[in-house]
This record gives sequence, C-alpha cells and structure tokens, in this order.
Amino acid sequence: MDKRDVRWGVKAVRRLAEATLALAGLTAIAPAQAADGAGKYPEKPIRLIVPFTAGGQFDYIARLVSAPLGKELGQTIIVENVGGGGGNLGGGKVASAAADGYTLLEYGGNFAIAKHLSPKLTYDPIADLAPVSGLSIAPHVVLVSSALPIKTFAELQAYAKAHPGKLSYGSPGVGSSMHLTFETIKQHFGLDAVHVPYRGGSNALNDLAGGQIDVGIVAVAPAMPFITSGKIRAVAVTSEARAASLPDVPSIAELGYAGFDSGSWAGIAVPKGTPPAVVERLNAAIRRVMADPQVLQALESQSFKSIAGSPADMGKLIDQESARYGPLIQRLGLTAE
Repeated sequence: MDKRDVRWGVKAVRRLAEATLALAGLTAIAPAQAADGAGKYPEKPIRLIVPFTAGGQFDYIARLVSAPLGKELGQTIIVENVGGGGGNLGGGKVASAAADGYTLLEYGGNFAIAKHLSPKLTYDPIADLAPVSGLSIAPHVVLVSSALPIKTFAELQAYAKAHPGKLSYGSPGVGSSMHLTFETIKQHFGLDAVHVPYRGGSNALNDLAGGQIDVGIVAVAPAMPFITSGKIRAVAVTSEARAASLPDVPSIAELGYAGFDSGSWAGIAVPKGTPPAVVERLNAAIRRVMADPQVLQALESQSFKSIAGSPADMGKLIDQESARYGPLIQRLGLTAE
C-alpha cells in the first residue's frame, strides 16, 4: 500500500467518525425536540371551547379571533359552545382534555372565582388550567325593558322604590362578573331587584327584550343590536368612563358611585401540562392577532380593549379577580350549588 492509499484511508476513517458523531448529535437532538411538545404543532384543527351559549360576549370574541388565529397557526379553529354551570361545564371539558394544544378554553373571570362559589367542583379552574394569553376586556351595561316607563338610571331607582319586590334582573349566571357587579350596584344604590340567572348573556337579552324580566346586565357588544333597535334601553355602563359605543349613556361612577369600575375579560387557557413550546406558539399567535388593526377596530367598535400579553400577565389577572370577588361572594352568601 503506498502513502496515497494510507492518506486516503485515514481521511475516510476521519469522515466516517465525523459522520457518526453528527448522526449521534442529531439523534440526541430529536428526542429533545419531541420532548418539548412543539414538533410540527399544529397538525390538525383546534377546538376553542366557549363556556357559554352562542350570541353572548364570549361567543362574540371567540368568533372574532378564531379565523385570524387559525390563519396564524395554519389550521382551522373550530368554535364550540358548551354552556351551563356558570361556565364550569365547558371549563371541566377542557380541563379533562388531552394536554396537547388542540383543545383551548376561552377563559374569563368566572373561572377565577368558581371555587368560591362551588367548592365541590370536580376540577380546579385555576390549578387544572394553564393561562396562555388575555384577549379582551369590556364594561357591562345596565339595561331595562322597553315595556317599562324607565329611560334613565334615576328613573330605575325611583321605579324600584315605588314597586318593592317587583323588579327582576337577569345576568349570564350566578357568580358571573355581571351578577357580582349588579349586586354591588344594588347595595350601593339601594335597588330592590330579584336575580334571575341565565345560561349566557344572549338568553338574558332575549327575555329582557320580550319583557320576561325587567332589568339586565350584560357586556356591551351583544346588547348593541337590542339597544339600537329600541327593544331595550341602556341606562348605565360599569366602566369608570363612558363606553365609546354608548357615548350618551352615563357610567355608574358618574351616577354617584365614585371610582366604580368593573368589566369582564376573556383570555385563552389550555389543560395543565400542555408543553411550554405549544403554549409559547399559541401565545405568539394570539398576540399577533390581537395587535392586528382590523381586529382592534372591531373590538373598539363594541367597547372592548385588547389585553393580550404573556401567560404570567394572565395569571396575575386571575389572582386579582379571585382576591377581589372572593370576599364579596362570602359576604353575599352566594353559591352556585
């Protein structure tokens, strides 16, 4: 064997060794990539569970963002309404789903306080679900049936005083932010009205327009068609300032409850244990969607604001909501059971 053959043989062995090391490196990387849970996510359609009936605030937001979010992720987002239990039926369905990023929950303040209302829940609405990002926040609007001779909040107060025990008011459910907000308003202004809980804001709106209940409190967006058609009347909003879409309707703060500011918010959560890389992928897509000018314009037209942020931001909001309304629930003796 001459020297050229020896040199060739050495080079060949070296190349083989390098190739073997490279292959070993790739083999080591592959499990790590699989372990982070991202892979090629998403590879199939994603379900977005809305824990209330169609036509309400949550449904509006879900259908507003589902198409652009699906475009960002490259997969169809299927919106599925699972109402009942103040949102807990839908929440439980997601909490028990596979932690793979293919089942999302439209999460709101109702879940942050659910354990205060229903301590016997079969799942923990905070610990068993992982926050991804906030979506939106909006004030509530206090409404009256057009069948009543009431056009202002002052007239509502006077009517309630003149007809003790006669007024009823509807909300999207026991322990919903609207329910707790109106109970606070009742106490402050001395309103006498019996609560009628519904399985979502749309049902409350329909009965309010039909005269089955006298007063209602829901988010601004789903109420707008009823307000503009004259089927119901808006007498107050619960944000500290007036709502952009209802500039002629005073805020509760203006009406004598200084500093009062309340609203309902929505975000996206996934089952606990969902891979961090999947959460990060979803979070990045949501934040891009919620920064889109067309989405922002649609939100603002209905008095919503974007609250997209990090999972930690949403977790902080959940903790604040629980701390704010937990004591109120205990003081009022409320229970969803």
